[in-house]
Amino acid sequence: MTGPLTLRPMQPADLVLVERWLGEPHVARWYLAGSTVARELDDLRRCVAGTEPTQVLVVEEAGRPVGWCQWYRCDDYPDHAVAVGAEPGDVSIDYAIGEPDRLRRGVGTALVQALVARITADLPGAGMITDPDAANLGSRRVLERAGFRLVREGPVASEPTDDVMAVYRRPPVSP
Repeated sequence: MTGPLTLRPMQPADLVLVERWLGEPHVARWYLAGSTVARELDDLRRCVAGTEPTQVLVVEEAGRPVGWCQWYRCDDYPDHAVAVGAEPGDVSIDYAIGEPDRLRRGVGTALVQALVARITADLPGAGMITDPDAANLGSRRVLERAGFRLVREGPVASEPTDDVMAVYRRPPVSP
């Protein structure tokens, strides 16, 4: 079971936590495919500083940081939007549970549901899209429980790896 989750804006001091989480095998396996810890932290620093349009959030369970997530308008990253087949106005999401003791306890599902609720509140009517590694069955189950449906499987040109990705979309919710 999971306690209540909150999503708060990531601060520069949180990057130490993210660096530790990126070193965890269950995160590195998926998050660092074709990337490095340094590259991921540089990207997050730019987002935290506001020089990139991606919104990065720390996920807290009962006040304890347990992971992070991010979302961005696909229109702000046109190459990625084309690569995943995003529709105009779609938002893309990414997420990770960093703390190993929080895996397989419903935290991922609660995280994605909280992120969907936040995006829906900020951007009513936005569709959502994401593209986990096709072999990441845990993430795929989480997405399906949160109302995402598989669109296709295959490489995604904008990803830093040639691995097969599973592109999922959650259609806009009517107001």
